[in-house]
Parts: sequence; structure tokens; C-alpha cells
Amino acid sequence: MSRAHLWRGALVGYAASRTMDAATAVFHRRQDDASRAREEEIAPGGTLVQLGKQLGAAVGRDLDDGAAGRVGLVVHRTFGVLYGITAAALVRRGLPPIVAGPAVGTAAFLLVDEGTALPTLTTYPLVSHARGVVGHATFGLAAGVLLALVDDGHRRR
Repeated sequence: MSRAHLWRGALVGYAASRTMDAATAVFHRRQDDASRAREEEIAPGGTLVQLGKQLGAAVGRDLDDGAAGRVGLVVHRTFGVLYGITAAALVRRGLPPIVAGPAVGTAAFLLVDEGTALPTLTTYPLVSHARGVVGHATFGLAAGVLLALVDDGHRRR
């Protein structure tokens, strides 16, 4: 994969990640108070804060919520960029962009969202899982559309 394709994929992943966040924020605001309270009970401050706290603890640091949230967001964005690079690589190998983006979004949902949440899978409200589906579908669609827009036609056949 050329440097240009790598950067293109990274930028697509970043933009799709930001688009995903906007969609999940709208979804979250529309959730009922009971489901939001249950999520807060399970993961105080949200999953990104909890991720940041876990990573801080892994290196011997007790992060406050603000610092933990920033660490979690960096990890979240990094995954988004890596997903974009992965989707761009699939396009480079011949997969149509509008297939590559959603395929990567689906894999991210299954492996990261649901896969890492197996111990608490039934603890979260169903609407929380639905928000993950909406978020990753939005990521995949945004990545696919953006990759189609920047496709330079140098796909391998």
C-alpha cells in the first residue's frame, strides 16, 4: 500500500469516526433516562472513561475522569484511523469502497464492541447495543462513501 493510500485511509477513518460519534450522540440523547442510568451504573463516565482508567491502571497510574476520557478518546480515534486504513487496503485489493467501509464497520462492531463486552453482554440495555450498531453502520457507510469519493481507480483486479 502506497503512502498516499495509507494517508487517504487514515483520513477517511478519522472522518468516519467523527461521523460515527455524531450519530451515536444523537442516538444517546434519544435514549430513555432508565437506559442511560443503567449504562452509567455499569460504566461510570462512559466506556471511553473506563477504557482510559483501565489503560492508566495497566501502567500504574490512577487517572481522573478527565484524563481517562482523553486517553479513551485517543484510543477510539486510533481505532477509527486503523479501520479506515483497513478499508482503504480492501479497496486497493479490489473490493468496492461501498462494500469495504461497511464490512470494516461491521467487523469493528462484532470484534471490538461486542467481542470485548462478552462478560457484560446481557448487563447492558438492548438500546446500548443498538447504539453500537447504528454507530458502526454510520462509520462503515461514511468510510465507504468517502473512499468512493477519493478512489483513484488504482484497484488491483
